Amino acid sequence: MKTKILSLILLLTTLFSYSQKEDTKQKSTNGKDLFSKVYNSYSGKKVSIIILKDGTRAEGYRKDIDRKKGQIYYIKIKDKTTGKKRKFDSDQIKEMYLFPSGFQKMIKTLTHVYDARQWERSDLDNDVLKQGYIYFKNEMVSLKNKKKEKEYLMQLVNAPFSKYIQVYGDPFAKQTTKLGIAGINVAGGLAKSYYVKKDGKMFWLQKKNLKEYYETLFGDSEEFKKKHPLSDIKWRHFSEYVFDYTELKSKE
Repeated sequence: MKTKILSLILLLTTLFSYSQKEDTKQKSTNGKDLFSKVYNSYSGKKVSIIILKDGTRAEGYRKDIDRKKGQIYYIKIKDKTTGKKRKFDSDQIKEMYLFPSGFQKMIKTLTHVYDARQWERSDLDNDVLKQGYIYFKNEMVSLKNKKKEKEYLMQLVNAPFSKYIQVYGDPFAKQTTKLGIAGINVAGGLAKSYYVKKDGKMFWLQKKNLKEYYETLFGDSEEFKKKHPLSDIKWRHFSEYVFDYTELKSKE
């Protein structure tokens, strides 16, 4: 057990040191996955923020979350003001901010090596996001592009650079190889699918059909196509493509 703990501490130290070095490089991506990972556990000690469709704002401490088809079905909180328990079904919620729980957040935030403050969206609470919260939005989605469209609370994984293209996590996404040490998985691989929204249209994007959607996603930027021609497109750089596209479009 001591060996596992020491190995884990060593790995975390190395990852943190590397991340700190990368942070000094302005807008440096260098093959990094710039998307937030899809979280499945949330802190009950940090205040959750829920904004209902009627504009009502509720804040409290998470007590319970239930899911259907991988998506949040309802959330229960203990109101931070009254102390009373409140339950909200997903179809009542317009958007919400949840804080990832402990160890999971510590590992996954090490991948964030960019600074995209100039693209902050006015419809997001950027001050809350900077504290480490993750953002969910109610969207009409056709699961795997096959099912009838329904409302789901989707986690936005590219909040800092989502001005033109919004990328949402797929709870059922398969992943590439994970990094493990002493029998413990400490870092997930790349997700092989996401839900992507551009110009009001939402679709399920898989690793195998990224090139098929190249024009839909990036075709309106000649500068992007010069920098990342279709022939060179690779899934492992998808987050970088969205990042670069956002930067180039903002200069037009």
